[in-house]
Amino acid sequence: MKKIKLLVTTGDFSRYISPDFHYLLTEVSKLTDLIVWHKSGDIHEILNTLNVRPDFIFINEFGESNSPTITGLESLDIPYAVYLYDIHHRLEERKSALDRMNVKYIFSHYRDKFYEWYSEFSDKMYWLPQHANTKIFKDYALPKEIDYLIMGAVHHRVYPLRYKIIETMQNKPGFVYHQHPGYRNIEEHEKGKVFAGEKYAKEINKAKIFFTCDSQYKYPIAKYFEVPACNTLLLASSSKELIDLGFVPDVHFVSINEENFEEKAAYYLRNEEKRKKIAKNGFQLVHRKHSTSQRALELVTMIEKILKNERKKK
Repeated sequence: MKKIKLLVTTGDFSRYISPDFHYLLTEVSKLTDLIVWHKSGDIHEILNTLNVRPDFIFINEFGESNSPTITGLESLDIPYAVYLYDIHHRLEERKSALDRMNVKYIFSHYRDKFYEWYSEFSDKMYWLPQHANTKIFKDYALPKEIDYLIMGAVHHRVYPLRYKIIETMQNKPGFVYHQHPGYRNIEEHEKGKVFAGEKYAKEINKAKIFFTCDSQYKYPIAKYFEVPACNTLLLASSSKELIDLGFVPDVHFVSINEENFEEKAAYYLRNEEKRKKIAKNGFQLVHRKHSTSQRALELVTMIEKILKNERKKK
C-alpha cells in the first residue's frame, strides 16, 4: 500500500523532558512519508514552501504554548486534524476556535474528560492515548534497591494523592522522592544527570513499588504506561478510562486512594511473589498494547480511514 504523505506541525520535543510526541513521530516516520514543521505561520504559505502536497495535515497541541500557531486552516482544501494534549488548557477559548473553524477531526490524549468538557464535539473525536517508548522504558534488570519511589510534579491541588503520599511517607525508611526537573528542554551537559530518558527509566526500574496518580482531572498520564513498561509495580489511582485501556486493578497495577495507599504499599513490599506477578502482567500489557510503535500504527490507521471516507464524499 502506498504511504500517505503526512504533514505534522509541532513544537520540537526532541530534547524535551518528556519527548513522547518526538518518540511518536519517529515511529510514524517509518509508516508514512512524513514532513515535520516547527514554525508558526499561515498554512497556505507553509504549503507553498514544500516540495510535495501532503495528503493530510496533523496540527499538534492545537491552541497550546509549546507548539506553533497555524492560521488559515478554515480555507484549507486538504483534510486536517488537530491534536489536544492538555485538554483543560484554555478550555473555552479552544472550544470557541474549534467551533468557529468547524474542525472536522479532533484527536485527544484523553477520552472521558473530552466527552465531559467538549461534549458538542464528541462525534469528531479520535482517541489517541498515552504510550511508552519500549526501547527506553524496559526492564534493565537492575537491582531493586528502592522500596518506594515517587517522581515528578506533586502540586497539592493538581496531584492531591501524590501530595498526600509524600506527606505521609517522606520519613519512612526506603522511601525515595525525586522532584520534577521542570517542563523544559534538557541541555547536552545535563544528559545523564537529570532524570529524563534512559536515566529516568532506569531509576523506575530500580524500584520495587512506584506511586503515582491521575491528577484532579483523572487523566491516564504517561507514568501509567512508563512504570509497568520497566517491570516495576505501579500503585496508582484508577479510573474507567484506565480500565478500558486494559489496566485491570490487582492484575496489571494496584489501585490505591488516600485512605489505603500506605497499607497496600506495605503489603506488596512484604509479598514479593504477588508484587512481581502484577508487575510482570503490567509489563506485558504495555509492551503488547501500548508501545509507541503500536500507538503510531493506530494513528496512521485512523488517518488512513479518514482519508478513505473523504474520498468517498468526492
